[in-house]
Amino acid sequence: MNQEALQRAIASLKFVDIFINESTSKLAEGFDPKFDVRSESLIFQTKNLVTSSAVIEGGEDEDSFILFRVTSELGIRIFCKDDKVTDTDEPDVLAMIEATMHADYEISDKSITEDQPALDEFALNNVSYHVWPYWREYVTSQLMRMNMPKVILPMFLRPSNQN
Repeated sequence: MNQEALQRAIASLKFVDIFINESTSKLAEGFDPKFDVRSESLIFQTKNLVTSSAVIEGGEDEDSFILFRVTSELGIRIFCKDDKVTDTDEPDVLAMIEATMHADYEISDKSITEDQPALDEFALNNVSYHVWPYWREYVTSQLMRMNMPKVILPMFLRPSNQN
């Protein structure tokens, strides 16, 4: 990790917005979490990837803006820990939630837009700290709506493509 580049980006960027661009959630066909005994012994896998970033400029005069937008792909797959699998098989996915989230940052020093290494360091090393709490809440509420038992995600998970 390039700390100097990261500090340049931190000094120039202010978190202003986060939103879900796309999401999917589903239960496996024939799986009813309210009545299926497998609901009592669940495990999960997570996905956390920073997939892209861009500087966005727009507006006119007083309404002009310049943002740094970072896109993350997040997901959770839920399995029964008692499912028997071989080395070549994966267990059956009982439930799945995935989302693409955008985090927007106001740019206070426009010179940072020319400093791609600093923006890349920020995207890979800081954005997940901002996105993860919103993702955890989204997963919790979606699982409740799907009638799934509560799953406690870790407080933080570094992106798998982090430096």
